[in-house]
Amino acid sequence: MKVLKGKPILKGTASGQALVTGMPMNFTASFTKPKNLIRSWMSLVQDRNHELYNRNIKETVFVYPATIGSTYTGMVLLELIYRGSAPVAIVVQNADPLMAAGSILAEVWFGKGIPVVEYPDEDIFSQIRNGDHVEVNGDTGEITVR
Repeated sequence: MKVLKGKPILKGTASGQALVTGMPMNFTASFTKPKNLIRSWMSLVQDRNHELYNRNIKETVFVYPATIGSTYTGMVLLELIYRGSAPVAIVVQNADPLMAAGSILAEVWFGKGIPVVEYPDEDIFSQIRNGDHVEVNGDTGEITVR
């Protein structure tokens, strides 16, 4: 077991299996589909150019370096949280206010926010690996990896 100290961004605690990528994430490109399809909001990564293509983020502790894309990012995360398709927690190397806004709004509007911790150190991807059991404390910034 190891305990990492990050910066708390959004409060709360959660645990789950880590889903880790070294590639930045574009939430809009990855988790929305054209409206004419039956399921327009998916927890499967839809971006064919991403290494996590077709992987499910639902109920994982999602670990990634940064968010890229548009101002719509927060709304995509909000919708994923609202529909029960989001990760249980996020550990990100460079927290983005637009992404964080999605969890903040989910907490304010629906009482369903998820903890977010920023861990800016370069060793994030050697400290947390796919499949690790990870506990995230958004109140203290502690990330426990088992």
